[in-house]
Amino acid sequence: MTTKHKLRAFLQHGDPDLGAEIEAEIAFTFMPGGKPGYDDPGWAAEIEFVSAAPLCNGKPAPFLYHAAMQQESLNDLAREWLESDEGRAAALEEVAAELQEARAFIAEIRRET
Repeated sequence: MTTKHKLRAFLQHGDPDLGAEIEAEIAFTFMPGGKPGYDDPGWAAEIEFVSAAPLCNGKPAPFLYHAAMQQESLNDLAREWLESDEGRAAALEEVAAELQEARAFIAEIRRET
């Protein structure tokens, strides 16, 4: 089952010596991997980029960046980051945290009934 998630990331932009970053909210889909079995090697979890939106101090900021920072450029930066080891780890961590919250919520509901 594919699920949709969002996370906040700081993306490197421009000259790396200057440390320029863009804060963004990245939406992605997640499909869990399959466990290996008899004659089946299994498969890894899949993370797929959906979209990116600029943020400023955690709040939407669509007009914050100058014209050269087009949506396509932001999407490219976000996609590259999500495909990196750091981005994949952050995405998996976000999925695990959301799953833990969902389990706690379901347990609470069961205790109340």
